[in-house]
Amino acid sequence: MNFIYENINYKIDSSGIVPSGGDIDEINKTILIDRGIPEKFHQGIAVHEIEERKLLMKGHSYVYSHNEAQKKELEFYKKTCGEENALNLLEEEELVVLSVCSRRTTPKKSKIILTESENANQSPIKPIIEIKNIKEALFENKRYIIDNSEKLIGALVDVYEKGGIVYIDRDVPERFHESLTLNELVTRKNLKNGMGWTMAHLEGNKTEKEFLGIKYGPMDGQNIFNDEIKFQNWKYSNEKKELKEQGGHKVIYEKGEILSK
Repeated sequence: MNFIYENINYKIDSSGIVPSGGDIDEINKTILIDRGIPEKFHQGIAVHEIEERKLLMKGHSYVYSHNEAQKKELEFYKKTCGEENALNLLEEEELVVLSVCSRRTTPKKSKIILTESENANQSPIKPIIEIKNIKEALFENKRYIIDNSEKLIGALVDVYEKGGIVYIDRDVPERFHESLTLNELVTRKNLKNGMGWTMAHLEGNKTEKEFLGIKYGPMDGQNIFNDEIKFQNWKYSNEKKELKEQGGHKVIYEKGEILSK
């Protein structure tokens, strides 16, 4: 399906699995939508992905970018479906996307093959990320303030590149802060290089696993990563339940970058 938005022609591809529900390949001008999502939501999701990526590329945080993209998507639905039906359609879409994403948040466990010879002669490797006093991170010669005072929706960690801030959900255990920060910074770096969310997250996970393996050893590092995934699934499951019960949305913060409800 072709979709023209702001005089740019995009292709909508809904033939595969997209863990995040929707994604965008900016290089090929393709909107990727999970095959489990009905066609009536495709154009709205396309608008969302285009608008969200614009703001992320400018250095805004994910929750802020997502929030603004949701508003643009609602405007689009108002134009195509009318004022009365727009919000209902967006709410229905959110429930579908939450359902699709919740089925695919846990990656398959990879088999780790270890031999003493592989690790016997390893020279010390300088960490690629450092966090000092828990509240500051250094990554590729740029410093970020760590703020874990707020509740995030739809994310454990977020980056406000323009402000030099890494946001971590207030419920995330401190032992995950360092590796989550690294994962998100690597993910954002790859997004800027034109990757979609899926591939960028895979690269972020790969770097995080390597970092944890170097710092804590292969087995302990993998255990920390597995515990982090379990925590993520627990948070997203509860979040999905709360959104349904309270009639809430992933449209969350109205002022600034990250503000609590």
